[in-house]
Amino acid sequence: MKLSVISPTYNEAPNVARLVGELGTALAGSDFEILIVDDDSPDLTWSAAEAIARDNTRLRVVRRVRNRGLSPAVIDGFTAARGELVACIDADLQHDPGILPTMMNELAHGADVVVGSRYVNGGATRNWNPFRRLESWIATKTAQLLLGVKLRDPMSGFFLMRRDDFLAVRPRLNPPGFKILLEIVAKLRPKKVREVPYTFRARVAGESKLSSKVILQYLKQVWQLSKLGEAAYRRESARAGIGLRPADGAVDSD
Repeated sequence: MKLSVISPTYNEAPNVARLVGELGTALAGSDFEILIVDDDSPDLTWSAAEAIARDNTRLRVVRRVRNRGLSPAVIDGFTAARGELVACIDADLQHDPGILPTMMNELAHGADVVVGSRYVNGGATRNWNPFRRLESWIATKTAQLLLGVKLRDPMSGFFLMRRDDFLAVRPRLNPPGFKILLEIVAKLRPKKVREVPYTFRARVAGESKLSSKVILQYLKQVWQLSKLGEAAYRRESARAGIGLRPADGAVDSD
């Protein structure tokens, strides 16, 4: 089966060549493609990727000039993918491409979604200060409690699934969400999820996208996905005399 590896990018020009190289090494002998899905980065990440693509037929570049954001970029990448399997991986090289063959093996043996996990046995984080660890712990527990998600690492942005399953759930995904994995698991309700351990590495180049705005967006996303949030929305809609949202909202095919 062909694998499409999607990497959503914004100002990651220094990292693209190394990411493509590491993916090529990890997936040697496999049928795969790489999609760099860039939000029109000021540092011209899309241009750097296009230069590499001229000599690497496995690489394709999608330059997005509107509806920017992490989740919309992943949705567009999964939609444009040509493989039967789709994976999401960050371009900052904090995710380890070396575990992708293991993730594919788990999918082949019955898993519906496979997640690269920092928090199962064998996984780890590198060079995190106590505040960052506490922040991650709170975000993880919030998702587990409010959504009933049984993942040890629901905050992961490193995951693999079948493209057909993604297409089945795509119309119900909410693009503004910060963590697309949460959206997919909450809406797809997969029967079998597997987590593969890896060590979350230090960023090689560029700046982290984590900010107070991103954290607030994440908390809002978790609340909206929860049954409590949905119930609150329905009560408010009924009081206001407006219709309920259709199937969690539709996604443009743009």
